[in-house]
Amino acid sequence: MTHEFRSPGVLATLAMAGLGLTALCELAAMFIGFGQVVQPDSALDLGDAGPMSLWLMLQSLIALVQVPVYIATVVFFLMWLYRAHSNLSVLRPTNLQFTPGWTVGWWFIPFANLVKPFQAVREVWWESSPDVDDEPVFLSASLHSAPVYMWLWWAFWIISNVFSNTNARVFDPEDMTTVTLSGYLFILTGVTSVIAAGLAIYVVKDTTDRQGQRALAVAQLSRNEPPPP
Repeated sequence: MTHEFRSPGVLATLAMAGLGLTALCELAAMFIGFGQVVQPDSALDLGDAGPMSLWLMLQSLIALVQVPVYIATVVFFLMWLYRAHSNLSVLRPTNLQFTPGWTVGWWFIPFANLVKPFQAVREVWWESSPDVDDEPVFLSASLHSAPVYMWLWWAFWIISNVFSNTNARVFDPEDMTTVTLSGYLFILTGVTSVIAAGLAIYVVKDTTDRQGQRALAVAQLSRNEPPPP
């Protein structure tokens, strides 16, 4: 149970750095995807093993870097989210529907992870508002909403995963017939993933900034309150 505010700033920085590196990997894969579409027949002769697509070999090399970067980014993002939600208990929340544990747990539950993680992030953003109302609120007034950029982040995140999962089934470095189709999928995955990563960076930064401002506002309000009788 959290008894004091702990700044999520360091974790936010690590998460944003990971998102930036992930976007760079996606950009590299996207540009190689253009090569697959323009010159799909570019190949290396491996002798008895037959030809291997130059582009798909490069994609495989990028994946060796991208996978550990992606895993680290997921870890830092979820650590940031857990810390940020844990802080809400001392920031005078109005209507918490999630626990810190479930803000992380919902990401790993199939089908539910299409909706619940977004709702959890939205809750953290909303409850981190710098405007602290010391008056009780009705339930209808405490329902959470989200800015447009957050909805766009989640939409592009889901779309990029659809393209990525489709490409995972198509991609085969030893099959020259999949080069062009895979190239189109790498391009689509890259575009949507880069947009999603950029918006995710803003989600992390905006939420972290809001939470820091709310912590200051709550502290100031507490100092101005009369002592208990």
